[in-house]
Amino acid sequence: MTDGFKETLSRAVTISLMAIIAVLGAFSLLPAYQRNQSLKRQDADLTRRIEEKKREIARLQDFQRRFKTDPDLVVRIARENGRVYPGELVFIFED
Repeated sequence: MTDGFKETLSRAVTISLMAIIAVLGAFSLLPAYQRNQSLKRQDADLTRRIEEKKREIARLQDFQRRFKTDPDLVVRIARENGRVYPGELVFIFED
């Protein structure tokens, strides 16, 4: 074999080995990449759910504040639940 052919063969083998190592490295990183994407989706979902819960808490706190300060609200809720004032005459109509 000539020195030129040996050098060309050596170069080809080196390039092939580097390509194989690069491909194997890419395949070994694929599960980590997929897990990272899954965790990002979970994070986005949890953030969305936290924001929904914060809005629900704010709505309930507003209702609680109104319940303490708005007597008409208390009367309306009591009426919806069938409550009456003492001594009040109530007519119940059945269908």
